[in-house]
Amino acid sequence: MKKDIFASILVFALPAVVQAQGGMNMQGMSGLLNVPDASVLEYGSATVAWDAQIDGRFSRNRLLNDRGNDINIGAGIFPHVEIAGRNVTGRTTTGGSDLSFNVKLQLPWELLHGLSFAIGEQDFGGSVNEYDTKYAVTTWQYGKFRSTLGFGQYDGRAGQTLRLDGVFGGIEYVATDWLSVLIEDDGHSQNSGIRLSTPSNLLPQGWKASMMWMLSGEEGADGRDDWYGFNLKVPLGQKYQRVLPSKQPRVAYKERGADVVVEQYGLDAELDKNPLLYPPDTNINDPKVRARIESEAQLKRELVAVSLEKIRIQRYGKEWVIAFENMSYSNAIDGLAVAIGVAASILPEGDRFYLQLEKYGIPVFGLGGEVSAWDAYMNGGGGLPESVMIAAPTNKLRRRSGDGVIKSTFRDVKEYLAFRPTVMLKPIVSSTLGTEYGVFDYSLAARADVVVPLWQGAAFNITKDWSMYETEDFTRDGIYGGVFRAQRVPEGVKDRVISQTFRLGQGFTTMISYGRFFSVNDGVSLESRWEPGDGRNRFRVILTDFEDKFDPRITRNARLASWRYFFQSTNSEVNITGGEFYNEDSGYKIDFTQHIGDTRLHLIYKKSEDDAFAGIGFTIPLTPRKDFGRVAGVQLTGSPSWRYDVNTILGEQGNRLVFGPNIIPTEYFNLRNGYFNGDRLSPAYIRANQERLREAWQTFGVAAK
Repeated sequence: MKKDIFASILVFALPAVVQAQGGMNMQGMSGLLNVPDASVLEYGSATVAWDAQIDGRFSRNRLLNDRGNDINIGAGIFPHVEIAGRNVTGRTTTGGSDLSFNVKLQLPWELLHGLSFAIGEQDFGGSVNEYDTKYAVTTWQYGKFRSTLGFGQYDGRAGQTLRLDGVFGGIEYVATDWLSVLIEDDGHSQNSGIRLSTPSNLLPQGWKASMMWMLSGEEGADGRDDWYGFNLKVPLGQKYQRVLPSKQPRVAYKERGADVVVEQYGLDAELDKNPLLYPPDTNINDPKVRARIESEAQLKRELVAVSLEKIRIQRYGKEWVIAFENMSYSNAIDGLAVAIGVAASILPEGDRFYLQLEKYGIPVFGLGGEVSAWDAYMNGGGGLPESVMIAAPTNKLRRRSGDGVIKSTFRDVKEYLAFRPTVMLKPIVSSTLGTEYGVFDYSLAARADVVVPLWQGAAFNITKDWSMYETEDFTRDGIYGGVFRAQRVPEGVKDRVISQTFRLGQGFTTMISYGRFFSVNDGVSLESRWEPGDGRNRFRVILTDFEDKFDPRITRNARLASWRYFFQSTNSEVNITGGEFYNEDSGYKIDFTQHIGDTRLHLIYKKSEDDAFAGIGFTIPLTPRKDFGRVAGVQLTGSPSWRYDVNTILGEQGNRLVFGPNIIPTEYFNLRNGYFNGDRLSPAYIRANQERLREAWQTFGVAAK
């Protein structure tokens, strides 16, 4: 009778109410207390939550578990799409727990004015689905009232709480921006509670912390009927980065022809006819020549002032070729932006420039355009100018007059013999989450990646790990006998590799590496990539010939091919890799990535031999956008792209743990990370993130003056 009265109140209240943004509930999805609503987590934001509610099989022993330790992590990975991971356990975190994933899809348009609709599934995928529930839900809001009504079907194996099985619903009254009062029927119990949130402007923009307290109509563990939880919402990028490129207003600078994406340069026909920078009879005492030299000196001083390196400038008529390297900005697009800003603010109006971004003397990106158009754009006027943009271009610098090929080559090698290593520090984690041995077991190490450039395209990379901490299950002292000991991060030198990179032009680049790989392998690897046109497509081949240093009969010969497509309108990409992986297991891996500023969210599916896996992951920078510069020639930095994934096996009973499949054998210093900015250096990526060019110049160029 009590339940019928509660349902009647919900139905009566429904016509009075319309959709608004909700917070994460105790079931790991946006909603009220346990009930989902038709909202989703905001695109470009993430939520971390903890609650003490006892759920599922952990509520069976009411005397042992007087509270839970449930962790929920969710993200708005795409507009109208919410993905969350949930780990449920009892009071102790050293025993078993249950790891699951939730997904919710919101209808992109309203059914009626203010009426929103969403469908979702709790605990999807995998094989041991304790909370598997499919549901559909609508939400209305009017003024400060928000009401929700939905229907679900429970197919889980826990058989204890049966939440969302049948009709469910609830009402939320938003009294202020920091207080909400909630009542609901989740299909198992009638609940009431409050949500306290931080007031507006108390935390940085986009951040929000909240606390929930719930009183349940059903007795919980050990006679307890009240539960509480905490929630923290954080933005994954700046405000403009949390809007899809296709939704951002972009005004054209002026009507022009199509974007130039083929490899060509220059409006001055004489520039291509003369391979030398200056004619042999150039008089450096000529006032015009002297003024040109002084302009070049000023331009170089300004580029050095914004922390760019290895700057070389050539001019022919109204054409300027500016080559430089970026070692200070964690995302190369910021380094490119300050170079554009400096060139556009100093060079004469009516001239053109071509920026040649290099890494260890190898051109990796080229951008050319008119000074006046870029100066207007970088200072807030008009849209992105039409420009030459080239991925992996040929070298546009001319040999100086009188220099032969051999002399020019030796001079370039001499310039690169200067001691200027880069030292990258980052954490390394090998972990398990939500297993029968514990909630979270891990082996934590600190890694130093040292890269020393030798000559153009050549570098020596040495990597060393220091063990920092390991949970007991990663040691011999574990109560389960060190069940994960073989997966720990071993201490010592991991890589000792010398590599040579070749620029082939037309988007082709190849790296050959030789030495010690992954602590135990001696051999050679080859990585070759082709990024044609505007860089939406990228093709890559990885080949290795490795032998185990302890037993040469053990080989690890990878034969992999991959294709990546970048969706410029949504700032996302899909990467498909197939062949024989590091452990010579055959299969394929599909990785969908959504870019939100420097943060990337990943959805993963991989197949290896007879096993299939699904997972989620994220990549974040563990370093400032701009590092502090060199000290005694050494560049010290953190990781610009630190990634963590969680995977689960699909399609079988038991969710057994499987380690080692689908490993792509690439050391840190590879083409993707060492040269091409983590695959974020193409015309398509720059156009999708064009607002960042202006923002980076205003932050690191204009503001620094």
